[in-house]
Amino acid sequence: MAEGSGEVREQHRFDQRGLERYLCSQLPGFPRQPAGALAVRQYSSGQSNPTFYLQKGEKAYVLRKKPHGPLLPRAHKVDREYRVQKALFSAGFPVPEPLLYCSDVSIIGTEFYVMQHVQGRIFRDLSLPEVGPAERSALYIAMIETLALLHSFDLQSLGLQGYGRGPGYCRRQVSTWKRQYDAAAHTDIPAMNKLAEWLANNLPPDDNEESLIHGDFRIDNIIFHPTEARVLAVLDWELSTAGHPLADLAYATLFYFWPTSVKDLSQGTVLGFKDTVESPSFEELVSIYCRCRGISTTLANFNFFLALSYFKMAAISQGIYARYLLGNAAAENSHEFAKIVKPLAEKGLELSERSSFSSAHRSVSGELFHQSRKGQETLLKVKQFMQQHIYPAEKEIIAYYAGHGNTEEKWKKPPVLERLKEMAKAEGLWNLFLPDVSGLSQLDYALIAEETGKCFFAPEVFNCHAPDTGNMEVLHMYGTEEQKKEWLEPLLEGKISSCFCMTEPDVASSDATNMQCSIERDGNSYVINGKKWWSSELSSSSA
Repeated sequence: MAEGSGEVREQHRFDQRGLERYLCSQLPGFPRQPAGALAVRQYSSGQSNPTFYLQKGEKAYVLRKKPHGPLLPRAHKVDREYRVQKALFSAGFPVPEPLLYCSDVSIIGTEFYVMQHVQGRIFRDLSLPEVGPAERSALYIAMIETLALLHSFDLQSLGLQGYGRGPGYCRRQVSTWKRQYDAAAHTDIPAMNKLAEWLANNLPPDDNEESLIHGDFRIDNIIFHPTEARVLAVLDWELSTAGHPLADLAYATLFYFWPTSVKDLSQGTVLGFKDTVESPSFEELVSIYCRCRGISTTLANFNFFLALSYFKMAAISQGIYARYLLGNAAAENSHEFAKIVKPLAEKGLELSERSSFSSAHRSVSGELFHQSRKGQETLLKVKQFMQQHIYPAEKEIIAYYAGHGNTEEKWKKPPVLERLKEMAKAEGLWNLFLPDVSGLSQLDYALIAEETGKCFFAPEVFNCHAPDTGNMEVLHMYGTEEQKKEWLEPLLEGKISSCFCMTEPDVASSDATNMQCSIERDGNSYVINGKKWWSSELSSSSA
């Protein structure tokens, strides 16, 4: 049974036997045996085109179809979804393999297409509460790297010439969503009219850029690998077209600015992120996107694209409510979407007035790397600790090592170092490098590491020194419970030390650039080719 699916809702039922007969005759590889009806379940997600899980024997598929009944103009073009997915799958971009398109409405009442079912993780709650901070950041980074990859494709090389309508994407978007909203509106909302007017009067000057864009790119439209932070498939291509790539980037990051009064109606929770370490920062994602695309992090007119995203979200919400009134909405709670149109439009108006942005919901000027509040407080405590305790101890520690020459005492820790470690632990300045322990983001820790790097022994005082940090991260992420008990816990407590050996024959592999060992993905496994020379037991264990 597919996760997130249930019984087919009454208004979306169709002739399942007719569908099965059609698939038997038209879909290569569709099982005629074993005997028994095709199992059909409806996904609860997907507010626009109803989506269904199909299973026959051991084969699983996904079907997307138009809704029944009267529809808004130019909406629900499932043939476009099929076309773009087929082009992207052929180019190696992660999408479900599209298998069959059917324009014959006599089969199930509307046109539809069938694609391969992809097994993996879909995160419906955008704050990803089921994973730790480190994995959460990795998942969002994978998402934004995938978006940058999408925008790197050339439409002509994909065979998608004419997929859009040429230059003027932003102008058309404002016009299209205003038209969609007007066709679905049930009451007058002044904020929507003001926002539409502002957008029409503030179109970006580079409104002729054309990339393949998704149109609804966010993390709950992505299937991730079951255990890795790796994108297996991007879903829901209904709004894809040729247009300005910043429209996708703004839409993918709009949750950073989400109004706290508005609930995510698919989950019943607030959709946006707060200024905490519970996610990668807005600045981090923008920086990664720009690096992957080789463009400047100065994104002109980004306020326009954020405002446009909220205008689109408001218009979509109004359309969902309109389909509820017509009786053909896909969502069970579609009647609630009328409540959020006004606050979304008001947030769009607010963002239209900004000239710069941060995930802390504050305007920043020239500051790309913005720490969380906790990161700022911890950095201040580290600086104070360095001034009060570490710098004054430098002469004593240098004298200790200089005074013992090559004696056995040189390999022991100076007593003052152990005292400093106990003081740092008492101050809560301990294991700052590990997000699940410290509650700090990677960006937070980077600025802290910059500070501790000013003194050669300071990282050890905070239990943040190599190679223990890397070894602890590996054990934390991938170790068994037994390994964590034996090795990770003592390392976190500072009771033991570890080492990292990287020895190969014929090369000085302590320099990582000399490594000859290779690793390649083979399906869901990896193939490692290389030789390892292990250190002797006299120099401790190797990892």
